[in-house]
Amino acid sequence: MKYTPFFETKLSQIALGCDHYGAAIPEKTALAQLDIFFEQGGNLLDTAHIYGQDTEGGPSTSEQVLGKWLRSNNTRNQMVVATKGCHPYKEDMNRSRINEKDMMDDIQRSLDQLQSDSVDIWFFHRDDPSMGTDEIIDMGSLLVEKGLVKHLGASNWTTKRIEEANLWAKKNNKSEFVISEIQWSLAHCTPETWGDDTLVCMNETERAWYEKYNFPVMAFASQAKGLFSKLIEGKGESLSQRARERFLTEVNLAIVPRCKALAEELRVTPAALCIAYLTSQINPTIAIAGSSKISQITETLGGADLSLTPSQIAYLR
Repeated sequence: MKYTPFFETKLSQIALGCDHYGAAIPEKTALAQLDIFFEQGGNLLDTAHIYGQDTEGGPSTSEQVLGKWLRSNNTRNQMVVATKGCHPYKEDMNRSRINEKDMMDDIQRSLDQLQSDSVDIWFFHRDDPSMGTDEIIDMGSLLVEKGLVKHLGASNWTTKRIEEANLWAKKNNKSEFVISEIQWSLAHCTPETWGDDTLVCMNETERAWYEKYNFPVMAFASQAKGLFSKLIEGKGESLSQRARERFLTEVNLAIVPRCKALAEELRVTPAALCIAYLTSQINPTIAIAGSSKISQITETLGGADLSLTPSQIAYLR
């Protein structure tokens, strides 16, 4: 397992994506995946207050499963827990929930469900471009001041807004955003193809900023719903409708033969290669790996130590 330094600790460059735990992914499967991830050196868990939440304000089955596992295995001090709050209203993604009341409600429920006194990283799950970044940073800093959160992150924020927020934080002795979470994989994607205009996907403008400032990124949908693995195996028909809509484009189809050739040359699976593509970037990058089957997480972790050269990354691009 590769790691990247992060303040007082280090983060495994593969994070376990826990989105559907306790819902689409049964608890038994989730607990088995957590055991495997921990045994193979993984220490970063990615969840959110909204993951597994059936109704607005209801419980997060994901956080509940993680809380159960952390408590029963006495592993809280060995794991880095990242969760998110202030997600917009599901029925209207452009209706923001970034306000102090919802923020405090979300973090308290997350802590209760995770059975923890604090979380290591807490993300504003979306931005609200109509609000000043100063107001949002001031609000988030309250979580750090109260000891509920160690570090603040921005999920689906543009680098322009992150930079504005951190300039205010530096000038006013507030807590800065220290990590970002956006959609990024070997496959190209846009908010339009994803079908969510509140999403932020990696592009060349964003990438240049992250590389310039050596800013950490956690990349979700890091394997593009299994796009390359399934196409290379000749199982393209098994791609979900969402995967087809988001990733099945001419640009991505052109990458398939290069992915196949390099995976064969390195004697790794396409899944492992897709993870290494992210974990070998210039700026600290963490691939969030989620899977519905135990075998899939094992396959992904099989290439946890793989690093690609700059020329190999350029070839895949």
